[in-house]
Amino acid sequence: MLSIAYPKQYQDIVSSIVNLYNYGKKDWATLTEPSNTVRTEHAVVVLLDAYRKGYKIDFSPIIDSLIKESEHLDFSHPDKAMESSYDLWALSEILTILHKESLATMYRQKVLQYQKVWTQNFRDISKPDVDDYGARGMYQGTVWQYRWFVPFDQKGIVELCGGDSAYIAQLDQFFGNDFYNAANEPDIQAPYLYNFSSQPWKSQEMIHRYAKDTVVQYYTDINYRGVNPQIGRIYNNRPDAFLQSMDDDAGAMSSWYVLAACGLSPACVGEPVYYLSVPLFEHVAFNKTFVITVKNFKPANKYIQSVSLNGRNLDKNWITQDEIMKGGRLVITASDKPNKAFGIRNQWMTTLIEN
Repeated sequence: MLSIAYPKQYQDIVSSIVNLYNYGKKDWATLTEPSNTVRTEHAVVVLLDAYRKGYKIDFSPIIDSLIKESEHLDFSHPDKAMESSYDLWALSEILTILHKESLATMYRQKVLQYQKVWTQNFRDISKPDVDDYGARGMYQGTVWQYRWFVPFDQKGIVELCGGDSAYIAQLDQFFGNDFYNAANEPDIQAPYLYNFSSQPWKSQEMIHRYAKDTVVQYYTDINYRGVNPQIGRIYNNRPDAFLQSMDDDAGAMSSWYVLAACGLSPACVGEPVYYLSVPLFEHVAFNKTFVITVKNFKPANKYIQSVSLNGRNLDKNWITQDEIMKGGRLVITASDKPNKAFGIRNQWMTTLIEN
């Protein structure tokens, strides 16, 4: 959100993160950082993301520090293994940017080890502890929630689930049983995950559902699946606007809502791509240069029928940072019924292994 709406300030932010490495940056706050972080803050992913979104970053002076930092990543629990693999992926991508191909390949091979962890801990969803908070030593999440955390290899997660049909069926089971926790980050990206399946319209409905509609949330204190769920809207126009005990985590959860309300969802932090959905407003403008307009704007019209960018048909369910920052007009035509042909061709997804 910051990278789109506040480009000048965001350049200052990422420059400051780079500069931390000159002072012995640590996972937890030092005298050069304003506040504590939670476990690890994945700065390497943020820096890769900013670079690919057009922000000025010189990786050369800090690459040794980034490599050294990666040597202390924690793989001791399944959730940490997934998160640390994400950091290693970002490092391998930065090494590729610096034309250090042999090192990039070495780290990419390390990233691929996530598949063993995933197969051992997340493939079988029939075990009794898959919806238990903290199962297998995981932090603020369940097996169901952390199993989707493979943003760096979306094609791989589809294959690990057993292919497109099995992948969709498991997502349907996840949301159908209210296993999704909209009050915390471990599964924050899950509503987007139909976008690279054969049923992308389901993500359009999911994002609308959790941003606006009445939903069932069992994880009302974040830490466990309570007996009495909270039934209502997650985001409300009032001071206590969130679910009970939701931690906004420096703006993470509120930014999810702002982007969803604008019809944009980050496809993978580290890549300059956003999936599209129907905004919650008829008109949205970023810095008066990029305007999103919804045709057939009605509360029930949550599905995309078609999209045009600057008058040209956009036959895909995603848009790039560059297209946004260049400015122009994105027109989304909405309907109360899904267009099952939209978003099927020209899909975007991450992959570790190119065909």
